[in-house]
Amino acid sequence: MNQDDYRIADRLPESLNRDNMRELAEVIDEKMAEINRMSELVSIYPRIDELSSDLIDALAIQQHVDYYDKTLPLDTRRAIVRSSMRWHLRKGTKGVVQEMVQAVFESGVVHEWYEYGGDPYYFRVELMSNIRITPSNLDAIVKAINMVKNVRSWLEQLCFQRRTCTPCYIGMMPSTHLQYTIAPATIHDVQVRAQRYIGASPYIRRSYQIYPRTVANATAKSRRYYAAGNVLHKQYTIEEE
Repeated sequence: MNQDDYRIADRLPESLNRDNMRELAEVIDEKMAEINRMSELVSIYPRIDELSSDLIDALAIQQHVDYYDKTLPLDTRRAIVRSSMRWHLRKGTKGVVQEMVQAVFESGVVHEWYEYGGDPYYFRVELMSNIRITPSNLDAIVKAINMVKNVRSWLEQLCFQRRTCTPCYIGMMPSTHLQYTIAPATIHDVQVRAQRYIGASPYIRRSYQIYPRTVANATAKSRRYYAAGNVLHKQYTIEEE
């Protein structure tokens, strides 16, 4: 049972459990509950996430917060006030610079000179933030870093990175490829069939001689001429392989 649930009126001993005593116990319970509620105001630091904006601003002044801006969101100011005492104990270290930048600007990574091949005693801060980069923002970042860094270290560069989310579409389609190869047919075992045609025709020539005198028993002589010619016919048959 915690303190809020405890009531004297519910636990009076038998000897005091009378009407007048019970009414007195109820009055005491009400006043004790009121004191209990007021006592929460004393525990400030455990209740930073519940404090109002004015109380957070007052705590920032009381704790001598190195970098504080009333225009920052309330949650950011609460985080700065909550960490201010711890930062004072480690002020001037790389870790404090990085924590402070992350608390104020929601991101930040500190790189020492030997981590990126720079000159000794220099460092740079890389921020990943969606805030709008303006001259006033740059001045605020530089001012915040200079308040918590050590004296011998120098800010060389501020690097800003932005993340963008873009949809990526991937499309696929089937492709059917048919390949035909047309080549001359290969001829194997070619046979050539040829036919020969021989022709002949008779040729008769008659010659007559007429003389003035009468010729009796004339005999006509004729010559026969024969001619022949060869015709060669070739037939080719092409078959597929």
